[in-house]
Amino acid sequence: MSDQPILRSLKEGAAFQGFLLAQEAAYKTSAKGSEYLELKLSDASGDLKAFLWDLRAIEGDMEAVCADAFLWVKGSVTSYNGRLQMKLDKVRFAADAEVGDLSRFFPVSLRPVPDMLAELDGFIGSVQDPWIRRLLEALFVADTDLRAAFAQAPAAKSMHHVYLGGLLEHTLSVAGMAERACGHYRDLNRDLVLAGVFLHDVGKTAELSYQRSFGYTDAGNLLGHIALEADWVSRAVGKIPGFPEDLRLQILHIVLSHHGRLEFGSPVLPKTPEALLVHYLDDLDGKLEVMLRATSDESDSGSWSPYSRALDRMIYRRRWPKVEAVENRS
Repeated sequence: MSDQPILRSLKEGAAFQGFLLAQEAAYKTSAKGSEYLELKLSDASGDLKAFLWDLRAIEGDMEAVCADAFLWVKGSVTSYNGRLQMKLDKVRFAADAEVGDLSRFFPVSLRPVPDMLAELDGFIGSVQDPWIRRLLEALFVADTDLRAAFAQAPAAKSMHHVYLGGLLEHTLSVAGMAERACGHYRDLNRDLVLAGVFLHDVGKTAELSYQRSFGYTDAGNLLGHIALEADWVSRAVGKIPGFPEDLRLQILHIVLSHHGRLEFGSPVLPKTPEALLVHYLDDLDGKLEVMLRATSDESDSGSWSPYSRALDRMIYRRRWPKVEAVENRS
């Protein structure tokens, strides 16, 4: 197998053998009563459902063929209901040392991390409020461990921006929209909005695990990112003597209310203009990323995407013809 991710480039009828990461693995029973193995295999280019219909083709320990394991597989690409999948002939567990460079199995942001960090620093440097700027510098500049985690973490386990660097990319996208919104709605406190944007998901660096596959840490399952980041903000503010109490409350309010509704995990509803803006821009960016990813998925040629659990709907794959720019000759 090449060192480069190739899963997304496979076409129907293509043969494949090599190493892939099992994001999901389940032994199931067919309607006829025979056992089979269903997998979700991935590399950095994407993922593909795979099926092994004869469990006798598993080489070695069956229990080692499980989620989060690297596998050596041999099979061919088929199609079912317009979706590509892989029919497997052989499967076995593969140790990390055998696989080699593990980074080629994890999806990453298309934006270079140094460029995104430079953009982050530019936003922080543009903050005029000295208290907010000190808070953001303490967390995203001085705390080098948090800065590194913020640059690597995905934005979610399965909803949106599910790739390394996704959290930083998502945050900068929301910040860009917030900048434009604050230019339109002049009564908004731009620095407070930016504080909310950069802090609203920072807890995901501890909520999510992303060293091997995307999942939740113990802290993530027990507390969730909103509780984690509220605690971090409170601790950071406590180390800045004289930090205004009303400003602390307003920043924490944006963090605590950014999911928008109680049933979605926010302990309070957005009750300030800045909190309302952060909630809607965060929600918009996440949902648009899901939709745009579905419309650009080349593994399915149908007019409609599969049902999206993230959006509770199928997505229409508009395929507009490209329009060439017409020179204005007037």
